[in-house]
This record gives sequence, structure tokens and C-alpha cells, in this order.
Amino acid sequence: MLAAIVAIEVAGWSAGAVRVPSSPQAWGGERDAKGPEDVADYNLEAVLDAQKHTVEGKERLVWRNRSAETIGSLYLHLYLNAFEGPQTTFGRERQRYGGFRSGVDTKKGEWGFIELRSVEQHGAKVSWEFVHPDGGPDTDHTVARLDLPRPVAPGASTEIDFDFHSQLPRVVARTGWFDKFHLVAQWFPKVGVLELPGERGAVQPRWNCHEFHLFSEFYADFGSYRAEITVPHGFILGSTGVEIRAPEETPQGTRYLVAQDAVHDFAFTAWDGFAEVRSGPVRVLYPPEYAESGRIALQATLDALKYFSETLGPYPHRQVTVVVPPYNAREAGGMEYETFFTTIGALGPPRLPAVRFVTVHEFGHGYFMGLLASNEFEEPFLDEGLNEFWDARMLSDSPLRISAPGLLGRLGIRAPALRLFDFERFGTQRFQADPIAGNSWERWSSGSYGLVYARTVMVFHDLEARLGGDVLARGFKEYYRRWHDRHPSTADLEQTLADVAGAQAPLVHQWFVEQVYDRAPVDDRVERVESKEILPEPGLSAQHLERDQKQADHEIHERREQFQEQHPDAKPTEPGPFPWRSVVDVRRHAAHVPQTLLVKFDDGTLQTLEWPAEERWHHYVFEKPVRVASAQLDPSGKVLLDLDKLDDGRTRERQPAAARRWTLEFKAWAELVLSVLESV
Repeated sequence: MLAAIVAIEVAGWSAGAVRVPSSPQAWGGERDAKGPEDVADYNLEAVLDAQKHTVEGKERLVWRNRSAETIGSLYLHLYLNAFEGPQTTFGRERQRYGGFRSGVDTKKGEWGFIELRSVEQHGAKVSWEFVHPDGGPDTDHTVARLDLPRPVAPGASTEIDFDFHSQLPRVVARTGWFDKFHLVAQWFPKVGVLELPGERGAVQPRWNCHEFHLFSEFYADFGSYRAEITVPHGFILGSTGVEIRAPEETPQGTRYLVAQDAVHDFAFTAWDGFAEVRSGPVRVLYPPEYAESGRIALQATLDALKYFSETLGPYPHRQVTVVVPPYNAREAGGMEYETFFTTIGALGPPRLPAVRFVTVHEFGHGYFMGLLASNEFEEPFLDEGLNEFWDARMLSDSPLRISAPGLLGRLGIRAPALRLFDFERFGTQRFQADPIAGNSWERWSSGSYGLVYARTVMVFHDLEARLGGDVLARGFKEYYRRWHDRHPSTADLEQTLADVAGAQAPLVHQWFVEQVYDRAPVDDRVERVESKEILPEPGLSAQHLERDQKQADHEIHERREQFQEQHPDAKPTEPGPFPWRSVVDVRRHAAHVPQTLLVKFDDGTLQTLEWPAEERWHHYVFEKPVRVASAQLDPSGKVLLDLDKLDDGRTRERQPAAARRWTLEFKAWAELVLSVLESV
């Protein structure tokens, strides 16, 4: 006899950053070599019609109840319904924020949807209805609740069979078609996540199954996938997983059987225009005209596989499939699924140099989205931001150097070399509306959501500099070891880094309070650099001999003449007849971080000073034979969160050459930033 069915709450709109660390036993405890808990296994059948751009699908979902409660309802993602039209949650947010606009208007017959034609549990019909856990419009159909005729007892499993029809949209938001090219993603009914007490801040069992928002991505249970996919004759298939038998020709087309264990999503591509290149575990599919992009993507993936394996942990899967979409399917580029991702292609500058960066970024999701499996709905920085930070570390010795477009590029004109960490500073130029922590949809603007990427890079770059040495590197390696295959939260990351930091743990916790859960600005400035000669003045000497202004002026005149006679070739930057008193004023206008001040004198000597974090300002005075020429805060670039790096330094004399240089280079910098942002 089943226990009473308990109503399970559903995480709603305001679900966001988690501040309470998960239980050590969350998600079955540390996985080590055990792999993830299998919760949701999928057997999928798909027949792609490349003319109608449809998928006729069948699915058997085997779902295991991890909780101590009897479960009477399951929640499903039906995410293709986000593309039914402007009335969906996705559509309305796109009208507000912009984004995912390919420049091609969606025409009649180009919308997308998924239709459940039948749902059965062990042969019994299952009733279902659309629900709106985030308070979205009734016209949004991206989440459904299944009411089970046979509730699932604690620890038991159940089988749900679906017969469904998916109409793919013209490619938008990383899924759909153009001409015969198809990227088939979010195409099947996918069960939400039942979180238990002690997991990601939950205090009682709750369903986590959000609507498809404009900027959110995905969150799902681990399981095993087995997919039988039929595509038109002559089409090449790329997908999550690996082929487990040779393709079979059938009257409907070519049938592939692929499988992958220990993942939480499945996507595929099919097209009759792909060329292919392989090396080791990496397979790249690309349009023939993008052969150079395919070569770059292959090498970038191999390099990223080595770097991430060495710095975080071993990559457990047998194959990585990389897709370079054709030109008119650019909206399919730059998206990640487990063991399968898409990058971008280009024929030349300015986009071609961005192929390597985008490829490394999308591969990196295989760790932060795939193996760590954080909740991209509610804590997107744990994937997008941390991944971008690790990418920048990997590529720190490979600055972006993008050729100018068109004729200028062919003439060899290139934008200035730019470190990736400096490129990410576009996220520090003003006071921010939102912190990096928090969900993906409750954001002031699309630019504010974009800070999930850029500002996260700056936050952890600066934390690494403050901790010093390899503390942060060891912390991230431990984070991966503890939490791979377990869905960590923001608090779990914080606690892991603090544990590794040891005596510096208070710094880690303070940093999360100020820069992760909040967005404290950093704005330190050199306010003044001045120098004055120390001249004789009226008054009493140490022997109480009085000197008036006339006597002082006479002494000054005599000493200057004497010095000129003795040093006729002396330069203004060399010691003169009198020493100099130089003043450097520094001031903090926002959050306090320790700083280094480098003072340069006219004779080329340098003096390095540490400015403690507890001071609001400091008035530095130097009495030396030569003047201070300049003062520079953060000379090694450790504090990239500073709102304006241009006011970190000041010279004693005005230097108009710098202003002219910035003016001349502004256009090149702007084109560089816009081209790379468009690519990613």
C-alpha cells in the first residue's frame, strides 16, 4: 500500500542564488569514480523530415523517485513551445530585452512547437496540463504537469511513454533549421528535477522546472540516453554520444543508433552539406567553405581538452562532436550540449580569429554545464561566468589580434593586441544593476545579464590575485572533485574555495558577500601628483637665527648660480640646487581592496608601496633630490574590477600624446569588441 501523496512545491520566479551549502550527502555524496546517480533514463526514437522540418518522436522515460515521499505528479519541459510566437514567456522577454535576433523575420510556417499526442504510464493514459511556475502568461506552454494514475513510491521507478510531434522553427536561439541544415535541440519531453532537503538550499522536496526564459538555459537530472535517429538518405548525423552500431538504410532514410551514459541532455544535427575532420576523440563537422574554421575548431578543442583535464579533472567521455554551422544558420552557433557543441565559422577577418575563443568556450561548458551540472536557470554564473573565467586563464597568453575587415585587413591592418582579461573589462565600466549571482531572468537589461559572463571573469580574476599563488587554482580543482556529477550551488563553490584557502577563508567569504551576492564597485584613483622645490624660507633656524624673505631670496639666487656654474649641462630630470617635496594623493571612492602604488621619479628610479585596504585615502610625501614623474596604482593589472583604469595613473606633467593615441585607436577597439560579441 502506497503512503499518502504529499503535494510537492515548485520553485518559482524568485528562485536564485543559494547561500546555504548543500549537505555532504546531496545527490548521493561525492561521486569520485562512481559517476552520477541515474535518475532519468531516456530511450528516444526520432524520424527527421528535412522538407517539413519536423521530428516524429517516441520516448520511454524511466524515472526514479529519489525522495522519501510518494510522488503523484511529474513536471516536464516542453521547450520547443517557446517558439510558438511572441505570446510565450520567451517571446515576451525578447520583446523587452531584445536578443536572439538573426536579422531574418519569422514567416508563416517557420514557428516551432512540440505536441504530445499520447502519454501513458505502464499502458494507462496519463492526464496532463500546462502550468506556469514562474507566473508567465497562460499562452506559454513550456512546462506541463503529468498527473500519474500510478503514484511512484519512495525509491521506486516508473516508465512513461510519449508519442510526440516536434515542429522545428527556422533557426533561432540555438535550435531549428535553415534550408536542409537542422540543429535539433530541446526537441523531446524532458522531466524536471526533484530536489531534496540539503540540495541547493532546499529544506523540503521541491520540483525545479522553470519556463523557458529568454536568457536561461537548462537544468536536468543525469541519466542514460539511447537514441534511434532516422535522417534522409545522404545526410550526415552528429549528436550527443557515440554510434553503437553501423548506420542502417531503411525506406524512411538512414537510421543511426547512438548512446551516452551519465549526461543530462541530448541534441543532434543533420545535413547533407557537412565535411568532416577527426583527431583522437574529437570530431568536427563543417561546411566545406569553412574548412579553415573547422581546422581551428579541431585544434582548439584538442587544446581545451588537455587544459581542462589537467587543471580541473579528467574528461570521462569517449567523444566530442563539434559543429560549425553554415552561414545562414549563424543562430545555431555558439551553443553547448554534452559531448556535442556548436561553434562559429568565418571566411576571414574580423570573425575568423574569434573561432578559437568560441570553440574553447563551448567546450568548457562540457565541464561547468555538463559534468558539474549547475542550475543554469537560477545560477547561470556558475556555468557561463566560471567557464569564461577558465577560458580566459587558458588563453591568457593568446591575446586577441583581429585584422580589420575588408581591404584594410588584406593590407595587414589589425586592431591592437588585447588580453582576454582586458577584453572582459567591458563589464566594469559603470555601476551595475544586478550582481552576478541570481537567476537569469530577473535582470535589469540584456546588458545586465551579459555581466554574468564578463563580470564573473573579473570577480574571480581579482580574487585569484588577492589570494595569491595557486590557492584559487587548487580551489577550483577541489570544487570539481567534490561536485562533479552533483549539481553544486553558489554556496557550495564558496565553501570549497574557503576550505582550500585555509587562513584566508574570511577573505573568500567577504569577497562573495561583496562581489558575488552583491556588486560592490571598486573605484580607486590617483588624485594628485605634484612636486615643489624645498627652498629656504623666512623664520628662525635651529640656532634661533632669524632669516627674512629678502635674505631667503638672496640665498636661493646664490645657490642657483653656484649650481649652474658647477653643472652647466644639468638636465631638468637630474638633481638640482634644491631637493624636491613631491606629493601623491590616492583615494578610494567605493569598495576597499588592497592596492600597490608604483611611483616613478625623474631619474628613472622606482618605489613600490602597498596601500592597505582599510584606508579611505593616503597622502604620500617624498623628499628627494628629484621630482616624482608619475604614480600608478595596480601596475601589474591585478584589480580589473576597478571602474576606470585610466584614473589609476597620473603624471606630474600633462601628456597630450596619450589622449591622441586613444582617439586614434578608438575605432579599432570598438570594431574588435563588436565583432567578438556578435560571434559569441
